[in-house]
Amino acid sequence: MERLFNNKPSLGFLSVPTHLFPAKHSNFSLALPGVETPQKPVLFPADVWVTEVWSYRSANFGGYQLYFQPCDRVRAYFFHLKDISDALKAAFEAGEKHCSDFQDPQGTIVKCQARVQYKAAAGEQAGISGDGAGVDFGMADFRIAPSGLADLSHYPFDYPYYVSPVEYYPSDLKGLFETKLASWDGTMRRTAEPLPGIYRQDVPGTAQGNWFFPGLNLRINSEDLTPHLALVQDYINPAQPVLSIGASVKDVRMGLYSFTPAETGFVNRVFREVTADGNTYCYDNLKAGRTAGLLPLTSLDGVLLVSMPSESTIRLEKQGAAGMTCESARPWQFTDNATLFERLGPLADARGSETEPRP
Repeated sequence: MERLFNNKPSLGFLSVPTHLFPAKHSNFSLALPGVETPQKPVLFPADVWVTEVWSYRSANFGGYQLYFQPCDRVRAYFFHLKDISDALKAAFEAGEKHCSDFQDPQGTIVKCQARVQYKAAAGEQAGISGDGAGVDFGMADFRIAPSGLADLSHYPFDYPYYVSPVEYYPSDLKGLFETKLASWDGTMRRTAEPLPGIYRQDVPGTAQGNWFFPGLNLRINSEDLTPHLALVQDYINPAQPVLSIGASVKDVRMGLYSFTPAETGFVNRVFREVTADGNTYCYDNLKAGRTAGLLPLTSLDGVLLVSMPSESTIRLEKQGAAGMTCESARPWQFTDNATLFERLGPLADARGSETEPRP
């Protein structure tokens, strides 16, 4: 893998709407936005079995995704490959393909997938980069005990088991990777532990974490996160709070929002200290520019009101116009424009879903 990377963002980066929730995978950033991505070889990091090959095509772009396993209970993938090796193409064409169409901001995408059994050796070329600004590298370890998600049944079977591949390399390579755990442009290093980042950020009973529009979740539709909400941390500096807001809050554009957090009171309170205590919390003077991890922030005229009617629900509403502060917005009273989001509480588990995760 040494030939592949320029820098490797930590887990938990945000990009609405694709990564409205903190990203469960890391990736190798190879080019800045607007710059043509170099085509570099992508090599398998170990002896593995390739178990699935996916292709995706639209009028403007196309590429491949590979799933592979070094052992029975660990599954990894490469995404945003511009092309794959001839041997893998042959295995893909020989397999039984299942195809479907789905809509994307760039148009209709045709996705096909096939199960294969292809043995690849460490260092063998999987494909080349060039679809997008980098190559995604994700890994799920089904041997771990999931934590940090309030309700596993809201997610696809593999979602709670994702880990950083960095942790699984020998110490010398792990140390090399850790020097590259940075913002997408490589200029801002993550220094907070764990260095590979965190994507499971739910704190049950508080406002922090992922929230779902009622009746929808990622088990129902994992392709579309636009209805949902996340109150989480910046992936480079976890001390910076970020509101990742989709399309469900009236008069609020989809995007990322941030503020200077307060440890006391009801204005700009940190998410982990907002609870179902009967109080309304207000957020104002939202930041402009970018987060510590250089994620672009969206502007908002007015204030945001937040409350938790129960430990498993949260309510959010935008009020006011330019120049309004939480003080001038008093009394803080919700209207019919408020949006309710939900998740289950700390006793939730995977019962009623796939309790036996399978790679």
